[in-house]
Amino acid sequence: MSLCRGALERPWLPLTMWKAFFNRSLEIGVRAVPTVFLMAFCVGCVIALVLQDELAKLSMEESVPRLIWIMLNQQVAPMLTAVVFIGRSVSGSAAELANMKIAEEIKALDAMGVDVSRYLLLPMLSAFLVMLPVMEIYTVGTGLLGAYGVWSLILGMDVNQFVLRALEGAQLKDVLIGLGKSALFAVVASMIAFHKGLNATGGSDAVGRVATAAVVWALASVTLVNAIITGLQLMNP
Repeated sequence: MSLCRGALERPWLPLTMWKAFFNRSLEIGVRAVPTVFLMAFCVGCVIALVLQDELAKLSMEESVPRLIWIMLNQQVAPMLTAVVFIGRSVSGSAAELANMKIAEEIKALDAMGVDVSRYLLLPMLSAFLVMLPVMEIYTVGTGLLGAYGVWSLILGMDVNQFVLRALEGAQLKDVLIGLGKSALFAVVASMIAFHKGLNATGGSDAVGRVATAAVVWALASVTLVNAIITGLQLMNP
């Protein structure tokens, strides 16, 4: 945990680490775009179908775009993005660190006087902190696109009507809540990956166990954090 603390105590990147940061960002964010697009588009379609079917019984179809906007920003997009990133990147980061720990590469770097927290952990943490909120915004947009596709087929609504209804009464806090959650999820998930990877013991078979444990703990922790934030948000509207 001392290495994890070191990454947080000095949260700035030296010039030599920018290349590592961009490589991490490419791996964590850009290469996840197809997966996020498919999942967000399908989720947007499903939410639109369910809400339209249920609210039509109450003659409240006009509220559907607004509800989709709120659900995507405050709940669905942050969690969906976190799940994709945990499955792709937290497991990979934990396995990479575990492999280095078992092979004593981290001990070798330490013996050479290399600051491991800045050399290894800080680029990972920075990439998570930047890319999760960016991908959260992308998820919201893709989810709305899927919802609009459903609505245009069912009700023949044009894009201007859909956008106006979705943004009717929209507040900046809707967006900020999603971005804040994504940033917090990034810190929680990356800290779990660091902890599990840097405390790996055993042989090469331990790498798979570490990756699995990191994913399980990250998913559980992110879900718990989201529930706590939502509860606090509802208690203090």
